[in-house]
Amino acid sequence: MKSLIKIFFAVSVILFLSCDESFDPYGDWQDRVAFTCILKSDTTYQTAVLTKGYRPDGYDPYSYTTDPAVMDADLRVLYNDSVYIFRDTTVIRSDTSRYNTPFHYYYNNKFKVSTRKTIEVEVLLSNGKRLRGQSFTPDQINFDDGSEVIVPPVSSNIIQFYWNSHSDGTFFQPVLIFNYKQNIGGTIVEKKRKIPVKYIQQNGSLVPVFPAPSASVSIVYELDAITKVLQEISEGDPDKQNYTILQKLDFDLIAFDQPASRYVSSTSGLSDDLTVTVDVPDYTNIDGGLGVFGSYYKKKYDRLRFLQDYIESFGYNFLQ
Repeated sequence: MKSLIKIFFAVSVILFLSCDESFDPYGDWQDRVAFTCILKSDTTYQTAVLTKGYRPDGYDPYSYTTDPAVMDADLRVLYNDSVYIFRDTTVIRSDTSRYNTPFHYYYNNKFKVSTRKTIEVEVLLSNGKRLRGQSFTPDQINFDDGSEVIVPPVSSNIIQFYWNSHSDGTFFQPVLIFNYKQNIGGTIVEKKRKIPVKYIQQNGSLVPVFPAPSASVSIVYELDAITKVLQEISEGDPDKQNYTILQKLDFDLIAFDQPASRYVSSTSGLSDDLTVTVDVPDYTNIDGGLGVFGSYYKKKYDRLRFLQDYIESFGYNFLQ
């Protein structure tokens, strides 16, 4: 599988105790289907999930252990004057604490989206019901010349990035990563490490804080956070020459389209860069059902570099 993406769907209920035994916390039951699909610009492997609503016995939704996946649907995306049909498939679950059947989803590996394009989706369920959704892919991202180019920067303890935003309400997800190689028993293993914006004190320990999606068009990383991450990769290993740090850092920025941005705004962010969860009462743009249909555009800032003296101060090797 070219891209591994987890898409989870959860339906939560309010736990409420009442003296009135006739009180029903669920209200009028509606058998509805949720559709989740975020189309991507950085891979041709697109995924989608269909999940039916369920009503557990009692008030605990986790007591329901029958997989709610909806199978055998006809799923089509209309994009750039072409129609892309999604196939259904399964993958083994990493977590079987609730469902022990394979995770079911739909995919197409023939296209990726670009900027400022109309996209539509139509889903025909086996019972004859239809779901529809529409969106417009995000604008091009352009980085400002004021963004940093070296780590550590001259006369500063922060690393800043700036970019444009052509559309109000667009949410962005920044990710800063450095790449390195580790000699493990004579075998060179290539690794990468995500960098937090800062560390905070929590319960007597330093805890990393990673950037959450937001409408901000800039972000600031503390140099101390980068220094700490570099120190952490070799903790417990006295031979620092086992580590080689690559000169170039990767700063990736994802811009979400309006539906995905509204969803992210309503749910206060994502679980991680590759996870989309659907909290049905918060937001939906699916006609005939529930869920989110949208897209994102990813842009890489490729000018950021480590200085050799800085890397060698840790005792590490430096690779241009």
